[in-house]
Formats: sequence, C-alpha cells, structure tokens
Amino acid sequence: MAAEMTFYLRNPAVSTTAVEADLFLVEPDGQDVYYLDAVTSGIWRLLEVPHDRDAILDIYSQAFPDVGPEKIAGDIATALDDMIQRGLVVKVPETPGSEKTDR
Repeated sequence: MAAEMTFYLRNPAVSTTAVEADLFLVEPDGQDVYYLDAVTSGIWRLLEVPHDRDAILDIYSQAFPDVGPEKIAGDIATALDDMIQRGLVVKVPETPGSEKTDR
C-alpha cells in the first residue's frame, strides 16, 4: 500500500487583501491580520490548488536555482508550518488537479 501524501490548500475562510505589491490575510474568527513576506506570499499563491510539500519545494528550487536546497527547504518548512499553525492553510486529501511530485 502506498503511503498517503499530505496536500495543503488555502483556508477558504481566510480573506486576502492586496495593498500594492503586498498581500495581507485576515482570519475572520480572530480578525487577526497577517502580512505575507516573499516566501509566504508565493506559497499562498501556489495553494490556490492543493500541493504537497515536495511540489512546493520543487517549484521554489526551479525558481531560485542559485539558492541552496537546504536553505529553500528550511524557509519553506518554517513558512508552511507557521501558516498551518495559524489556520491560514489547511491539510486536504489528494484531489484531481493537485500538484504533487513523483518521489
């Protein structure tokens, strides 16, 4: 039996506000406002459709080939874990259209 992969998606209850080039997220329950830096903003945009963690890493590695893989993996892990903890991103089952790697 194949191991089940975890996919991530934007929490649909979170609203997005763009101010010039910056993105801010608002969680309706707590009314907390979160500023998205370059890493989290990119993850947020990717998670319009479900992605697994490896797919996110692959996309960032291709976008930033001069940055070491350990640095990218660390930055993605920190940002994604923080977004999950704050309830901005949710775990979802694999669905048609999910972006995954073939690792």
